[in-house]
Amino acid sequence: MYESDVSLLAYLLQDLRAAVRLASRGDLTFEPYRSMMWRVHGLQRRTVICRPEPLFLFGDAQFVGFFGDRRADSADSGIDDIELDVVGQFVNYPGILAYSSIELVDDQWANLVIHESPDDREQWRTCPVHKTAVEMVSPKAYTGVRIHNGHIPGGVIGTAAAVLECTKYWDFEVTPVWRARRNLPGGATGTVRRPAAGPGGG
Repeated sequence: MYESDVSLLAYLLQDLRAAVRLASRGDLTFEPYRSMMWRVHGLQRRTVICRPEPLFLFGDAQFVGFFGDRRADSADSGIDDIELDVVGQFVNYPGILAYSSIELVDDQWANLVIHESPDDREQWRTCPVHKTAVEMVSPKAYTGVRIHNGHIPGGVIGTAAAVLECTKYWDFEVTPVWRARRNLPGGATGTVRRPAAGPGGG
């Protein structure tokens, strides 16, 4: 599961890079904080470009990857509604540059957030809507959650692989909730194992 998460993050980053390069050539126009949605093989994708300008600049960027194992009855948890509320809060946190999500099989999803500096994560944790999602909704919607943190050398406009620095785990099936953290001092990178089709086409 760990390797598949890293590969999927690489896949999401490739989608975002394709969109940024199309925009840099004038073939795609970003409307800040507006969702771009499309489907690949019947599964939904979404990208929200929050602040376009930094995405076109070379320089390290930070990322957060979110993976949750949804419960069979997660539709009653309010997770889909609060995700929209969470995305709507990005405008209040200018360090967040972009958000991408991908639908997987069996109603599972993965998310990738690109931000400017490590401090942005601490600021985001103070967001009341985010705190509600973490503390109240996630335990009802998921049996477990994995959050990956790392950086992208050269940024989104570059070509370097994202470097994973640590992973945090939550298991909501036990009481008290089991938590763990895995640090990767040397970092870890993933590779794209399947072709991507972004908002500008295949």
